[in-house]
Amino acid sequence: MGFVDDGPKAWSEMEMPKDPIDIHIGSRLRSLRERRHLSLSAVGRGVGTTYQQVRKYESGDNRISASTLFRLADMMEVSPSFFFEGLPRRAAQDANGAALDAGDAAMTSSLEQIADPELRHHLEGLLNALTVRSASR
Repeated sequence: MGFVDDGPKAWSEMEMPKDPIDIHIGSRLRSLRERRHLSLSAVGRGVGTTYQQVRKYESGDNRISASTLFRLADMMEVSPSFFFEGLPRRAAQDANGAALDAGDAAMTSSLEQIADPELRHHLEGLLNALTVRSASR
């Protein structure tokens, strides 16, 4: 019996390469889950999905939606930015798309390290107020 070519594969059957960002986020999820001594099933139940889906998130096979990422962060008591820590930044930009200088980028990176979202929000507000005040002088 020889090889049978069924012709071109449908789009849904094609093997898509894993995105390095999805792999990184999945790795961070696995590490956090293991540090918390949680099973795949427990995490799945916590965010309303199956253990199989969590396994696919961790391997980078499936991309995590923004809403699921938010639920995972809430369940694990981390900031959603936790999952992105360690990713290289190509060009840091502010909310308006303007390029940030090295000091601004370092400050943004430092703020992202603050796990408490309320504290981070208040510090960002303070820094914005001080920037506006010094710019008006």
